[in-house]
Order: sequence, then C-alpha cells, then structure tokens
Amino acid sequence: MQNYGWYAVPDSFKIYLRVDISVAVERAFLDQARKDTEPYASKKEAEEKIQYRHEQETKRWIEEYGVNRDDMSNYDFVIDTTRLSPEEICNRVIEAYQKWLEN
Repeated sequence: MQNYGWYAVPDSFKIYLRVDISVAVERAFLDQARKDTEPYASKKEAEEKIQYRHEQETKRWIEEYGVNRDDMSNYDFVIDTTRLSPEEICNRVIEAYQKWLEN
C-alpha cells in the first residue's frame, strides 16, 4: 500500500523512503507475507513488475493530480534505506522530525 499523506496533508512532515531497486526486489521476492498477493516466479519478474507498477503509479499521479511523487522537493526528509536497519531508519527519521518541529 502506498502512503500519499505527503500530498493529502500538506502541513505534515513528509518522508520519502528510497531503496536501490536490487534491494527492493530482494526484499519483495523473499517476503513470505507477499507470496499470496504478489507472487513472483523469479527476481527478474519481480523487478519488472515493481518497476512497471512504480512507473504506472507515477504517471497516474501526474495525470490525476498534477503532482510528481518522484520529485524529492515534495518531501521534508528523504532517506535511502538500502543499507540501513529498521532501527537506523527510525532513529534518523526521529532526528529529522525533531529538527523539522524546531523550524
């Protein structure tokens, strides 16, 4: 599920979680919770479907709302999660949020 709070709630703290496509594919392919809703026969298929879905969603948002969700200026904090643990991500988000609150 996508989170579009950055657009729907303009005065909110907007975060973009970025990840390298190869890591996204690995995570999606190995995620047992997705096997029923997003079954992939191979990592290549997973990559193709993930990229296709991203492109289609980006195109739809531009057409329907006139907003490019891939424009990083839409966000208050952009973090690359590729090599970070969930704890590291949380800590960095909390730190960035506290700075955002001060401004």
